[in-house]
Amino acid sequence: MKKLLFMLLFTSAVAFTTYAQKLPALDRYDLETEEGAIDADSIALPVADYLFKVPAIKDDPTRLRAMSFLNKWMEETPSFEFILDEDIMANFEDDKDLTDLYMAALTKYQLQNPDIEDDRKISIGALKILLDYADNDDNYVLLRDDMNRLMSAYKDGRLEQAL
Repeated sequence: MKKLLFMLLFTSAVAFTTYAQKLPALDRYDLETEEGAIDADSIALPVADYLFKVPAIKDDPTRLRAMSFLNKWMEETPSFEFILDEDIMANFEDDKDLTDLYMAALTKYQLQNPDIEDDRKISIGALKILLDYADNDDNYVLLRDDMNRLMSAYKDGRLEQAL
C-alpha cells in the first residue's frame, strides 16, 4: 500500500513538473554589452514563449523580470531590428502591460518567421499573437475600448482594415 501511494505521489509530482512553465536563466546574460546581448539572442524566443504561456498577472515577479529582460534585449541586440507600428501602438492607450506583451509578440513573431521582412506583416502577425493570448480568459488580459474594437475586427477577419 505504501509503495502504491508513493508511486502515485511520485507520478503526480513528475506530471506537475512537466507542465510547469520555466523561464530560462536570465542572470547569465549581461545585456549591458553587445556581446552579452548577442549571447542572449539564443534565449529571446524561449523568454517570449514563456510570457505567452503564463497568465498576465501584473505583480508576478518572474513575469515582470522576463518582460524587463526581453525589453532590454530588444533595445540592445544588434542582431535584430524591431519596428514599432504607430497605428498599432496607438491602440494600447499607454497600457504598459499590453505594450510589453506586444513587444514579446514582436520578438516571438520575428524570430519564428525570419524570412518575413515586411514590417507591416511582422507588426500584424505580432498583434495577432497578442490578440489570441488576450482572447483566453485564463490569461487575465483586460482590454480597453480600442483593443476591444481590434479584437472584434480580428474575430471578424478584418483586422488589417481596422488599423
